[in-house]
Amino acid sequence: MAENRHHYSMLPSDKGFTASSDSSIEIFLNLRQAYTITPHSHPHFELIYIINGKRNVIINDRKNRAGPGDLLVYRPNEVHEESMGSKTLSYVVMRFNPQALSEARVQFPPLERIGPVVHLPNKSNFLELFRRMIQEKENPAEGSDLIMGAYLVEFVVMLRRAIEKALGEKEPANATRSTRIRTAVETIQDNLTRDINLEQLAQNAFMSKSHFSHIFKEETGESPKGYLIKERIAKAKELLSQTDKSAQDIAHALGYESPYFFYRQFKQKTGMTTAEYREKSKKA
Repeated sequence: MAENRHHYSMLPSDKGFTASSDSSIEIFLNLRQAYTITPHSHPHFELIYIINGKRNVIINDRKNRAGPGDLLVYRPNEVHEESMGSKTLSYVVMRFNPQALSEARVQFPPLERIGPVVHLPNKSNFLELFRRMIQEKENPAEGSDLIMGAYLVEFVVMLRRAIEKALGEKEPANATRSTRIRTAVETIQDNLTRDINLEQLAQNAFMSKSHFSHIFKEETGESPKGYLIKERIAKAKELLSQTDKSAQDIAHALGYESPYFFYRQFKQKTGMTTAEYREKSKKA
């Protein structure tokens, strides 16, 4: 694992840091190559803003993907597992104790309204704020703790505004809408073995469930559930034609509790049994 980071005010340990000191807010720029971090948690908030590259994270057994302009939010004591989604990754890390927000008299956005991945608009504004915060950490002087506290308030307010704007968009622009649906599609593709959580997908897209389902079908031609089934069948075809796995093993690998339901669904979607499809693929 290769790592190159500019790091300011490191945490003394993963057990936490003193919220009343200058180390109550930590921020640094990081550049990494391929790595995987096993499941872990922190007693503090950890926010990761992706500049370039992609990062995968598993929270509550669900895989999420973050790319440029996305903010990953790890809540206090939330177990998460991380891995690379690209060859290299550059990002800004911000850590702070919940007490730091209490002392600043500002509330983090309601957690139930956002998923672990939030796409932030106005990239240049956030990057400029991060630059000022890192510069202040790199060159501390009289009142730096007060300035960092003010910067944290500014960031949280900017984040709240960004989320409120996204949640309030009844008719988002097609480009923004397509990006959100594309992220949902990637989430489904990364979680073929699990039943989709429609409510969580809708929250991540900043839409109501009904609006999300409507827009998803407009963009993909399928309902979210229908899309999951289509992707499962496509994966089953791949496994039948390229491996010697039994149809029953494939059913279990794709998250079907009953292989017979899988057999029935496969024939319904393809017009063939799994054995017929495998035989046909060998002749192709």
